[in-house]
Amino acid sequence: MRNVVENQLLNITVFVLLNTLIGNKIIIKLFCLHNVKEAKLYVLQSILLILETAFMPIELSSILCLITQYLLYKKFFRLEQERMSILIIFNLIISTIANTPYIFEKYQIFLTGLFELVIKLVIFMLVKVKKWQLNNEECQSEKSKLKITFISVLSIVAISLARIKIMKDVSTIPVYLYILFNLFIISYLIVLVRNIFAIIKENDDNIKIENLEGSNKRLQENYDNVRAFKHDFNNIIQGIGGYIIANDIDGLKKMYKSIAKECQEINQKQSINGIIINNPAILNLINNKLKLAEEKDVKMKVEVYVDLNSLKVSTYDLCRVLGILIDNAIEATIGCEEKEVAIKFLRDKFNNRNLIVIENPCKNYLIDVKKIYEKGFSSKKDKISHGLGLWKVKQILKKNKNVQIYTSRDELFKQQLEIY
Repeated sequence: MRNVVENQLLNITVFVLLNTLIGNKIIIKLFCLHNVKEAKLYVLQSILLILETAFMPIELSSILCLITQYLLYKKFFRLEQERMSILIIFNLIISTIANTPYIFEKYQIFLTGLFELVIKLVIFMLVKVKKWQLNNEECQSEKSKLKITFISVLSIVAISLARIKIMKDVSTIPVYLYILFNLFIISYLIVLVRNIFAIIKENDDNIKIENLEGSNKRLQENYDNVRAFKHDFNNIIQGIGGYIIANDIDGLKKMYKSIAKECQEINQKQSINGIIINNPAILNLINNKLKLAEEKDVKMKVEVYVDLNSLKVSTYDLCRVLGILIDNAIEATIGCEEKEVAIKFLRDKFNNRNLIVIENPCKNYLIDVKKIYEKGFSSKKDKISHGLGLWKVKQILKKNKNVQIYTSRDELFKQQLEIY
């Protein structure tokens, strides 16, 4: 009896270690995760799964394993809720397939562990050879997120309870019914995943439509400005001619500066387009902030030297962070003599990273850059309605381990996002 228990424990340990290792490799590759503390996750996950599998009934341990995986994945991978739902459903599909040999009572542990290992090895090879990757974008709509979460949680709970019931009574159920039950669960979960992707795609399409509408509106405004400038061209030439005839060099210089300033503004507006900024969400964000800056009589200069779609950070998180930083930069510039915000998207090849630099003048020279990310900190008198923006930035960046932010101030106040 002791030998049997020792053999079972050995089988459990070996299969848990192998399955956990390969399973994590699959997830990291599929979701393109970076800077994950894989070794720490692997050790903690293996210990918990061995204890759950060895000392609990299989019908209960399979549910606890899912809960354990969810909590650990949430902590180490920091995925958004909809992607976590896909991940847990993915593990539930594998678990359901792996538990099919449960009908063979004599070899339950060995066959279940071996079957799961073979499935994961096949999936890992397919992911590696075919270079499969799941979309790195998340839903920007809270309604879509809630819908996905509700459907996923309800389905996972219902299926888990049904599995516990069926596995308790497995000895009294015909083999073909047990197999049909597992096939039904697998089919349902696959359909569920397809529906989740459909919801995400529908949400993405809606966002793209909104971005295109915003971009088209901005392009129309730019076109109207160019037409107006061309319409005034004859008047401008006549004005220049008047200064030349009068030999008024000082007046000509002033007029030239005014013309050059307007030309620069038009060129800047024309440069904010989908050719340079190839990410529709960021393009729409920049266009809207450019309009806001104009309303506040603040110049905004944007330079883009990188492919924005290649940045290893979700567009959703990047837009949230950029929105807060640009809003702060515009607001800080309003009371300054030099009213210009500079935004640069750069590639630092030497350090293999992308940089987003936002610079603006700031009249508050005593601001403490070490405290600005604290919750409630604000240099404004109205502390109640301010002081959460930069704190929120810090919270967003905590789940993006490959993104860091550095703040400095000299002649200009500078925020630098570093994306590895």
